[in-house]
Amino acid sequence: MAVAMFMRWSGVTSDQYDAVMTRLELDSNPAAGGVLHVAALTEEGLEVCDVWQTEQAFRGFLENRFLPVTSELDIQGRPEIKLVPLRNLYAADSGMIDRIGLMSVPAAVASWAV
Repeated sequence: MAVAMFMRWSGVTSDQYDAVMTRLELDSNPAAGGVLHVAALTEEGLEVCDVWQTEQAFRGFLENRFLPVTSELDIQGRPEIKLVPLRNLYAADSGMIDRIGLMSVPAAVASWAV
């Protein structure tokens, strides 16, 4: 069953988030079972909502890729994570992703630097 993952990580900065995304190399090595990733930085830290094909896919990514990278980067604390069964995935204009460009932060940062 597909799940929605909500993560809150107090104190994480934009530089730390960008470093994690760069190290994960999701553009060239996507997470197995990952469907959608949305991240926002607030005054409190990082807020993430992901959609995963299964809870097992998320847990494998968390333990085998995400947490090792955050440990290597010495990011302090641990995220608060909540998993819930996905009820619906709706995009009012699914073509918008194609029009604005599908890319993650590392690819976007690289293209802005040119």
